[in-house]
Amino acid sequence: MENQVQSRRPKPAASRKAQISHAIATRDLTALKQLARTEGGLETTRLRRQAWPLLLNFRSLTDSGNSRIAKHHEEGQVSLDIPRINIPQSPELSRTKQAAMRRQRQLTHVVCSVLRSYPWLSYYQGFHELSLVFLLVFGSERPAAEAVRMVALFFVRDAMASNLDHVLQQLQLLYVLLKAISPQVHSILTDLDVPPFFAISWVLTWFSHDLSSFVDICRIYDFLLVSPPLQVVYMAAVMIKQREGDILALERDFASLHTALVRLPAQVNSWQPIIDDSCCLLSEYPPTKLQLMGNCRLPKLSAVNTFEQSWKRLDPARPLQFTSLVSVKDRHPLAIASSKSTAAAADDNRMAQVIDLTSTAQKARGLAVQYRWPLVVATAASVTMLMYAWLLMHQFQQLYP
Repeated sequence: MENQVQSRRPKPAASRKAQISHAIATRDLTALKQLARTEGGLETTRLRRQAWPLLLNFRSLTDSGNSRIAKHHEEGQVSLDIPRINIPQSPELSRTKQAAMRRQRQLTHVVCSVLRSYPWLSYYQGFHELSLVFLLVFGSERPAAEAVRMVALFFVRDAMASNLDHVLQQLQLLYVLLKAISPQVHSILTDLDVPPFFAISWVLTWFSHDLSSFVDICRIYDFLLVSPPLQVVYMAAVMIKQREGDILALERDFASLHTALVRLPAQVNSWQPIIDDSCCLLSEYPPTKLQLMGNCRLPKLSAVNTFEQSWKRLDPARPLQFTSLVSVKDRHPLAIASSKSTAAAADDNRMAQVIDLTSTAQKARGLAVQYRWPLVVATAASVTMLMYAWLLMHQFQQLYP
C-alpha cells in the first residue's frame, strides 16, 4: 500500500515541467520568469520553444524592420564567420556533414535577415554564435530570426553600433563591481594593467563562445532572457569572485592572469549559484548606481539605460513600433548620442556651415590678390573673411564657455 502511494507522488522534475507547461498555457509571465531564474531553468528544448517566444514578446512590434531586401554591407564577414562556428555538445544535435551544412545555410539566413531588416545595426564577430543558440533551440529559421531580432534590438544593441566602444564601457563596469566585491582581485588587475578584454566574448555571446555544453548554454539563456542587458556583467563579476582564491594564487604577470580569466567559464560546475548571486548583486548595485560609482556613464540611449522603460512598453496585446521607442530612423540610437547631445550635434552642423563660409571667404580673398582685382573687391573679401572668422569664434565660445 505504501509503495502504491509513493508511486503516485509526482517526481520533482515532472512537477517542474508541469509548472512550466501550465505557465506557458496560461501565459503567466511572472511564474515563467521565476521558473527561468530558479534551479533547472526551463528544463527542455521543447519547453523553451514554447516559452522563449512569450519571454521575448514575439510579434509585439508592428514593424518587422526595414522592408528593403538590399544586402547588408557586412554580409561578407558573416559568410566568413559562420563556416568556422563550433556546434555545442548535445545528444539532441546531429553532427553529420549534411546537418552541419544545413545549419550553416539556416544560420546565414537568420543573421542576414536581421541585419537587412535593420541596416543601421552593425554585425560583430560573436553575433552569429548568439544567433546559433536560438536556431538550435527553435530548429527553424523564422522563429529563430524573430528571437534574434528582439535580442538585437533590446539586449545587445550597444554591441551593434559602428564600434564596440560602448561594450568596453560596460566591461569597465565589471571592474567597478570587482572593486566592490573582490577588492584584492581588482587591485591585481589594475596594478598589472590587465584590461577587461578577457570578458568580451562572455558579454557578446552570453558565454556561448566559451562553453561546449548545450545544456549549460541554454540554462544561461533562460536566465538572461528574463534579465536586464547588463546582467551578464554581474554574472561575470560573481564568477570571478567565486574563483578569487585561485586567481590570487596565480603568478603576478599579465599573460597568466589573462589566460586564467578567459578559461573561467569552462571551469564552472554549476551555473545556478552564479545566477542566484548575480541577482543579489544587481539588487545591491543596480546599473544606474553602478554607473555613478564608477563615474562611467553609458549613453542615454544605451540598451542598459533604456531597457526598463522600453521593455515594459512591449505588450503582445498592444503592438508597438520599435521606432517609437527611439526617435532615430535608419541610424543606430548611439550614433548621435555617442558624441554629445542632439542639440550639440545641431551646433556642430551650424559650426560646419560657418567653417565652409569662412573657407569660401578665404578663397575669394586669395583670388582677388592673385589676379590683382580692384582694391575694393579685395577689401570686401577680407572683410567677409573676418566677419565669418568672428562668427566662428563666437560659436566656439557658445559651445565651450
